[in-house]
Amino acid sequence: IRPPEDWAPVDRVLRRLGDYDWLVFTSANGVEGLFGRLWQTGGDLRQVGRVRLAAIGPATADALERFHLRADLVPDAYRAEELAVVLKAHVPGRRVLWARSTRAREVLPRELEAAGAQLDQCIVYQNVDREQLTSAELAMIEQGELDWIGLSSPPIARSLFRLLTPRALAQLGERVRIASISPVTTEAAFEVGLPVNAEALEYTWDGILDAIARADAHGCDRRM
Repeated sequence: IRPPEDWAPVDRVLRRLGDYDWLVFTSANGVEGLFGRLWQTGGDLRQVGRVRLAAIGPATADALERFHLRADLVPDAYRAEELAVVLKAHVPGRRVLWARSTRAREVLPRELEAAGAQLDQCIVYQNVDREQLTSAELAMIEQGELDWIGLSSPPIARSLFRLLTPRALAQLGERVRIASISPVTTEAAFEVGLPVNAEALEYTWDGILDAIARADAHGCDRRM
């Protein structure tokens, strides 16, 4: 995770933050990027005014609380599709700002604009791929010494496949198992040829850990 290449578009948005009806966040990094920059540039939460806040899940809502803000809306299922569904009734004719990353999925803007939202998008952080694994990390996978790998997004699934050697890939699914955060991430893993042994029911890192615990408790070593 890195700051955006240019803060100027974010700064322009911050100067008129109170003009929006909704601020939408799909990650804790989005919250920290937008409000961290607000503070750095001499602003404070008075600029939020009566703007309502939507968070994709509890981790994102927790990030808002660290800035002493409460989410007005959090969907029951923590994914962009569900966030779009619950927001649709609130956004027709409303000004909406989505604080996003460089690699966010496009389902949310598509659905909100179709519902009649006047949507602005603001990149507040970048997702940057790792160039390589450390020799120690790669050796642990190649030798089957790592028990689980957690995949928290489709880009991470694709990046992992790119970084692994054939010897490391041969260990996956058996000696080194993979847990996915969501069906969308599982699908991305399958598309590049990664096996998935467990999938989170709640689309958070806690959900990944729960999925691993369930798989271990049931002695699950089969691929999905």
